[in-house]
Amino acid sequence: MLTGYRFEMIIGCMSAGKSSELIRRIERARLAYLPTIIFRPATDTRSKPDHVESRNGLASHAVVVESAKEILKYSSHAVVIGLDESQFFGDDIIEVVMTLLRQRKKLIAAGLDLDYRGKPFGPVPHLLALSDRVDKLLAVCRKCGSDFASRTQRTVQSSEQILVGDSEYEARCIDCFEPPSEFQLKLDLPKTTAQEVLLLKSVANQMPAQV
Repeated sequence: MLTGYRFEMIIGCMSAGKSSELIRRIERARLAYLPTIIFRPATDTRSKPDHVESRNGLASHAVVVESAKEILKYSSHAVVIGLDESQFFGDDIIEVVMTLLRQRKKLIAAGLDLDYRGKPFGPVPHLLALSDRVDKLLAVCRKCGSDFASRTQRTVQSSEQILVGDSEYEARCIDCFEPPSEFQLKLDLPKTTAQEVLLLKSVANQMPAQV
């Protein structure tokens, strides 16, 4: 019979090591001879098929599902179930998690707690409320170099909440994080040519002095 935590959440910004920690915990369960399985949503296309991968090279076999409800079709034999990129599952994942807990499964889920706007991401807030252990991991801020990055900065123009990719984002601490309204404004500013600068100076020189 399982003891200890039944639903663990591993959250944080990008590059915080969430998938690595998920794989590590699943491997520990396997060492204890517990049947395990990992699921990841098809929305996440960064890993190779049928795998979950971390940025530091760790990988483990995973079942890719189009919807959260598919998890129930493949999880009957497992005792410990891993969920990677849980922010990409729809709201159906909430009922699926509750069903698995009623079946006395142990769940370990990893995902982003905040989106690029710095706001709660998808079903993760609800899952956090259901969990009995939460670990929030931090990354290195790509702007100031501190060890306290907790936000995911989008570095390209897009208003979509879900924009899958790595080069489009970087980890930032709360002080270096720039909300989209500020960051996009900088991207939108038109560049002034040297000729335009000379014209502006010429106009300014011709203006009458203020008394």
